[in-house]
Amino acid sequence: MSPTRLGNTPIDAEEQSDAELMSDVAEGDAGAFTELMSRYKTPLFQFILRYVGARADAEDLLQDTFTSIYSKASTYDPAWKASTWMYRIALNKCRDYGRKQRLRKFVSLDGGKDDDDGPFIPEPADHGPDVEDIIIHRQELQRLSEAIETLPHKMRTALVLHSIEGRSQTECSEILGVSRKSVEMLVYRARKTLRKRCALE
Repeated sequence: MSPTRLGNTPIDAEEQSDAELMSDVAEGDAGAFTELMSRYKTPLFQFILRYVGARADAEDLLQDTFTSIYSKASTYDPAWKASTWMYRIALNKCRDYGRKQRLRKFVSLDGGKDDDDGPFIPEPADHGPDVEDIIIHRQELQRLSEAIETLPHKMRTALVLHSIEGRSQTECSEILGVSRKSVEMLVYRARKTLRKRCALE
């Protein structure tokens, strides 16, 4: 369970490493799991949201991700960074989501109408431009968001992790299970594809 200091004084959860918390979660420590959720709820949600687009779906996938983290805690290998391990679980959830969405669109009689939430579009910063400028900016963001959703799985993930979230090539390579050079090429191809698609629309 949770490590202690000399004199059996408990170590504050915030002082524990992610790996230590994972070890405690594997032993059924609900407090350790709550601390992990507190640390990673927001970054994992943002990653999932950027991947799937719809907030409602992202919330469901985040819940599924943490359910899997808890149930699979005993399989966690401390040789991995805990954050990388959790991101890979989230990535698998996103990949499964993408497959289900494609299947729904294929079998749907109405053409597979998207979720009411629509694609995730970041709010433009308000620096006092004209309303027309804001509308044009939002239209451009929507086109970009929709174009990102059409990218192949690994290209989209590499772009989100590296270019949007600012993660290092090393961490991206660990999450994706590819080399750093592959991450570099995936990001390059994603950007090149987006430039072509957005220029043609």
